[in-house]
Amino acid sequence: ASVVSTEIHNATTEWDEAAAPSDITRARDTKDYKLASGSNKFSIAAAFTTGLVSSKAISSLNLSGYDYVEFWIKSTVATGATTLTLLLDDTTLCVSALETLAIPALVADTWTFVRVALANPELDTAIISVGLNVAVDYGATAGYVWINGVKAVKDETAVWNKMDSNSWHIDEETRDLVFRSAPDYKLLKLTGGDKPL
Repeated sequence: ASVVSTEIHNATTEWDEAAAPSDITRARDTKDYKLASGSNKFSIAAAFTTGLVSSKAISSLNLSGYDYVEFWIKSTVATGATTLTLLLDDTTLCVSALETLAIPALVADTWTFVRVALANPELDTAIISVGLNVAVDYGATAGYVWINGVKAVKDETAVWNKMDSNSWHIDEETRDLVFRSAPDYKLLKLTGGDKPL
């Protein structure tokens, strides 16, 4: 139902801490986004290998009491785990990132909600830069990446609402969890009293 969070950057405006590297084009996309009124869209040319795609200067944030960073991301190219990373730093341009958050594998052309644990939250007392990084070369394939709604959350503050048992059921034959209507974009917590057969 709710969780204590702080916005790192909504990514509805361009990440423009410095000029875009060669082989990178960035823009605000007002047609393809998940939150608010737009998203950051990055064009990554085939010639780009690895490194910082773009970063954004933000007002200093103390994230030492937070556990996870959550955001939406989409890529036109299917990626492996750790191909892309989100960087958080207390120096400009994410030159010595305090947090290098590995983004899980992405299915091509699909918005994915990502939740990554902070590795060293006790050090994250003055975050002033957030960035997107390519850690593993895309290879010969050019692609686009969108990012939206980057925030930090305190996991232990989550408030969970029990769903009415009439709103879902288990299809035992297909082993599917079936909803009568699609739930909102929120985390879903499954609990059971016994191991499923």
